[in-house]
Order: sequence, then structure tokens, then C-alpha cells
Amino acid sequence: MAGYEFYLNRAVSQGAQPDIHSGASGYFSTPQRGLDPHIFDGKHIKPDVRDHILGILNNFLDARYKGARTWSAAWLAGSGISYQWAGDRGNGDLDVLFGVDFPKFYEANPTFQGISETEFADLLNTDLKRNLWPSTANTNFHGQTYEVTYYLNPGTTSHSIAAIHPYAAYNLTADRWDITPPELPDDPRSLYPAEWKTAVEAEQKQAELLVKRYSLLRSQAAQSVENSPAWKNAMDSQRIVTEQAKALFDDIHLSRRMAFSGTGEGYGDYYNFRWQAHKEAGTVQALSALATAETEARKAQETDLYGAPLDDAAVALAKAALWNTPYRRA
Repeated sequence: MAGYEFYLNRAVSQGAQPDIHSGASGYFSTPQRGLDPHIFDGKHIKPDVRDHILGILNNFLDARYKGARTWSAAWLAGSGISYQWAGDRGNGDLDVLFGVDFPKFYEANPTFQGISETEFADLLNTDLKRNLWPSTANTNFHGQTYEVTYYLNPGTTSHSIAAIHPYAAYNLTADRWDITPPELPDDPRSLYPAEWKTAVEAEQKQAELLVKRYSLLRSQAAQSVENSPAWKNAMDSQRIVTEQAKALFDDIHLSRRMAFSGTGEGYGDYYNFRWQAHKEAGTVQALSALATAETEARKAQETDLYGAPLDDAAVALAKAALWNTPYRRA
């Protein structure tokens, strides 16, 4: 059986190469006078946009559960529906967050009563990412293309989205604003303390060192005879770098959840500022490339050893909870 170095070498050669360059985030952009005219007529969402987004979600849920319209509600949220919609955000994105009234959900779908709200959210979000996001990644609304993503946040009910402190939230189900986008200064950076910038810059330097180290080791491995001591040393060191990069990426990415938790402060929270600043600098993209190489190598090795990649803790728990239910998609 091939060693981990073999799988890492293959993942590295086939994957995107890390390159820290200017990224994209509308978080710091100058706000516009009005909302996105492709999505809104003034401050009201265009009816066909609302119908399309809700229709996609309802059809997806109806194919898997009973009575979705009685226990779910959906919102558009984030900078895409704010006055910063015109900022450089990469591919234009629209975040669709939906909530569940779990007592009503369990009543309509009694076989799911053995799974917790968090486990159900993990399972459903995995299903959404695999089976819905690819088909909504290039959605055209009135001549503009958007990456539309759907996500269930356990802190959101069918009655309110306020618990996760969204920047802005348009209630698609009720066709109204629940949280209107704030009025911002021309330079939104002025809202945040200098020490936040200092902390992020230190992490950016750490990421730059990891990328440079990775590139050097990759060059050394390419110039060495495969399976020679020099090659193995370079690959072993490369493994350490990818693991460090993945740890940093996961910390930046996953910590953002705290901003939108019950203890966070939402869009203006440090952990969201940190994520957005790293997106703008290109750190996120570079670290993600390294993290992906590590993940793909591990999955490939597990597949050869066990016939399939091993489930992470969240999916394993969800599967265990659902073992006696008819739902076994993940």
C-alpha cells in the first residue's frame, strides 16, 4: 500500500497551487446609494427573484421531507443585499439562510425525532452543498450572475433570524425586511479598531511563510528521485506545512461562526472582520489550496485502505442518530 507521501504528491500536482495575491471582499467597499437593481425594485425584492429562490428551496425540501412550507422560512442575508452590493466580492453571491420550527418539523416527520437540531443541520447542509449548490452556482437574475447558496443555521427558527445577528435580512417567506441594511460611512474601515488590523496582518505574514515554504519543498521534491531519502524528507516536510496551513485556514474559517452565534456581534464582529480581511488579501484562497491538498490526500489514502473516506465527527454522529430512519443520503 502506498504511503501518505504518494497521495499528497498526487493531490499537490493535481490541485490549485497556492498564491497569495489580491482577493475579493465587499466588506470594506464604499456603499452605494441604492440596493442591487438586479434583485430589488427600490427597497422591495423583485417578485420573480423571490419566487425563483423560494421555489428552488421548497422543491429541494419537498423531495426529502413532509410539510416543508409549514415548518420552514427563508431569508436573504449578507452584503449582497446591502448597500455594499457593488463591491468586489468575487463571484456575486446571494446567501439564503433558512430556519426550521423543529416541533412542527418533528410532528410532520416523526422518524427524525431521534436526531438533534445540530445533527440535522449538519446532515442537511452536507446534502445542500453536494446536491443543490452546484446547480445554483451560476444563477442569472436580470442579466447578472450570482452564486446562490442555501444554508440552515441551527440558531435560526422559522419565526426569527435575529439570534445569528445578520448584517441585513430580507424575509423571503413573508416578503418583508426583518433587518434593514445599515447606513455606512464611505470608508467602512474606519469602523474597526487598529488592533484588529494588526492581528490579521500577523496571520497574513504567517500564511505567506507557509506558502513560500511549501513552494520551496515542492521544488525540492520535484528535483529529487521519487522515494529517495531527499524526496521523502521534502514530502514529509510538505505534509507538515499543509497540516499547519489547514489548521490556520480552519481557525480563520470556522471561528467566523462565533460572530453569528448567540454570543457574537454579527457582521461587525472581530471574527467576521478577520475572515473578510483575509479574503480581501488572498490569504483565504492560498490557505484553502493547501488545506484542500491535505484533505484530498487523506481521503484518497482512506479510500484505498477502507473503500471510502472516513466520516468526520459531525457526519458520523448524524448517521448514527439516523440509523433507524429512512433518511440515509449522507
